[in-house]
Amino acid sequence: MRFGKGRVTAAEVARRAGVSQPTVSLILTRNPKARVAPETRERVLRIAEEIGYRPNRLAQALVARRSFAIGVIVPSFDNPFYAHVLSGAEKVAAESGYAVLLAEVGAADAVQHLQALRDRQVDGVIIAGVAASTLPPTELDDLNVVLVNQPSTRFASVAGDSEKAGQLAAAHLLGLGHRRVAFIGPATSIPAFRLRERGFVQALRAVGITLSSDLVVRAEASISGGLAAMRRVLALRDRPTAVFCANDLVALGAHKACGAAGVMLPTDLSLLGCDDIEMGTLVTPELSTILMPQRELGARAVRLLLRQLEATAASSSGAASAAGAVAATAPPAQVLPARLVVRGTTGVAPSGAGSAS
Repeated sequence: MRFGKGRVTAAEVARRAGVSQPTVSLILTRNPKARVAPETRERVLRIAEEIGYRPNRLAQALVARRSFAIGVIVPSFDNPFYAHVLSGAEKVAAESGYAVLLAEVGAADAVQHLQALRDRQVDGVIIAGVAASTLPPTELDDLNVVLVNQPSTRFASVAGDSEKAGQLAAAHLLGLGHRRVAFIGPATSIPAFRLRERGFVQALRAVGITLSSDLVVRAEASISGGLAAMRRVLALRDRPTAVFCANDLVALGAHKACGAAGVMLPTDLSLLGCDDIEMGTLVTPELSTILMPQRELGARAVRLLLRQLEATAASSSGAASAAGAVAATAPPAQVLPARLVVRGTTGVAPSGAGSAS
C-alpha cells in the first residue's frame, strides 16, 4: 500500500531500510557496480514496493546524463512480426525503467525518423526490418545501436537463424517427396529475406535441384504481394507441387490465391510460410511455417542495448582500460534458433508429380 500522500523519496526508503541513501540509489538503479549484501538488496526492494516508491527519472537523467528512452525503428505494423518484436522490447525496457519511442518508417523516411530520435536524445536505437546498410553511416555515428535480423561487423545484433529457416523449409518439403518447388519472396536489401532464400536454394542444390527462373517469383512482402505472385505460379504450364514463401504475409496471400483458383491445400499443392504469426492459424487449413522467435528478438535487443549503455557510461567515467576493452571487442551477435511448425498446408507430394527443372 502506498505510504503517505506525497511522492515517496529515496531518503524515506533509506530511513526505513536502515541504510544510506547512496546505497538505496545503487540498488534501485540496478547499478552493476553495487556491492550490496543480498539480504540488504531484498529489504530495500521490498520496502520500496511497500511504500510506493517510484524513481524520479528526470533527476536521474540529469545526474546520469541519460534520457532513459530508447528508439525502435520498424518498417510497418502491417506485418504483426514487428508488433511482436516491439512487445518484447517494451517489456524489458519498462522493467529497466526505460521508455520506448517508436518510429514506423517507410523506405524514404528512415533517415528523417532517425534524426528525430537523435534530436530527442534517446540513449540508443534498435533497428528492425530496415537495412542499416541503406542508412548514411554518419547518421549512426556516436549512437548506441542494436540491429535485429541483420548481421553487422559494426553494431551489436540479434537475429533469428534465417538461413537455417530456409534449410528447414527445403528439408520439410523434400521429406514429403516434393521435387518441383518454388520460392516467393521480395528482391530486397533486408538480410533476413535474402538469407531465407539462400538457405532454401542451397539446400535444394545439395540434392541436385536447381530452381529455374520461373520458380523464383518476386513479390512485395505483403498479403497482396503473395496473392499476385501465387497467381503467376498457378498460371505456369508445369506448376510446382510446393511453394516456400519468404514470410507468413506472403504465404497468406498465396493461400488466398489457391482458394480462389480451386487449388486444394495440401492435396494439390503444399504451402509453407516463415515467421509464425498468429494470422496463420486463422485460415483453413492452418498455415505450416517456420517459427522465428519474435518477442525474444525484441527482448534480447533491449538487453544488448542496455549493456552498451552501461559500457558507454563506464568508459565516459574515466575507465580508460574498460573503454579500450570495449573498442577492441567485436560487437556481440546473437542468433536464435528457427523451428519448423507443421500445420495443415503441407503434405505429401501428389502422386505422379514431375521432377524439378
